[in-house]
Amino acid sequence: MFLYTAFIVGLLGSFHCAGMCGPIAMALTVNKEEKSALLSRLIYNAGRIFTYSILGLLVGVIGHRIAMAGFQKSLSIASGILIVAVAAVSIISPRIIYLNAAVSRYTNRIKQLFRNLFGKKSKATLFLIGSVNGLLPCGFVYLSLAAAIAAGNYLNSMFYMMLFGIGTVPMMIGISYAGSLFGLRFRKFFNKLNPYVALIIAALLIYRGITMTAGHCH
Repeated sequence: MFLYTAFIVGLLGSFHCAGMCGPIAMALTVNKEEKSALLSRLIYNAGRIFTYSILGLLVGVIGHRIAMAGFQKSLSIASGILIVAVAAVSIISPRIIYLNAAVSRYTNRIKQLFRNLFGKKSKATLFLIGSVNGLLPCGFVYLSLAAAIAAGNYLNSMFYMMLFGIGTVPMMIGISYAGSLFGLRFRKFFNKLNPYVALIIAALLIYRGITMTAGHCH
């Protein structure tokens, strides 16, 4: 599996995170001491990475069963094709997924959890906020999960999503300190690049599936 692509997707996807999750990251300092502020942000990001890793483990169990049945080639190609389809929809109508009623209801429930957690000030709460944040609807998370499911076994899938989460950390910490530097035009520019990054990952998955030897399982 192209595990290194996970970090790259996370790094590029973090520009999207800057607009979606940046306000949360900027509001998470327990106090104003510099060391404590950095620790707070690291704990919050650890919560996000934990959730991504668990999601990777869950899809990895499914992918592993498919791979063991001898369909890993087909799974890798199918994952790539699915990503191409989603990327095409994103290019044609960027907001169509987020306008879905079911997605809106799910997002509202996550926001309610945020409201409940933000009333408490502790490091454990910061980790929980990060964990809940990892459940927010996000195209780049779904892109990474689609790639992770084709990793061949659940440990690779979990590691893929962990690397994805780590890739988002530099931007999330950076914006928590200098959020005003990342204006709307900046975020819109990188949001337009999102589908094309997805197409590159899709091409890698399809190529991997085509060139994989029959019955091969990582």
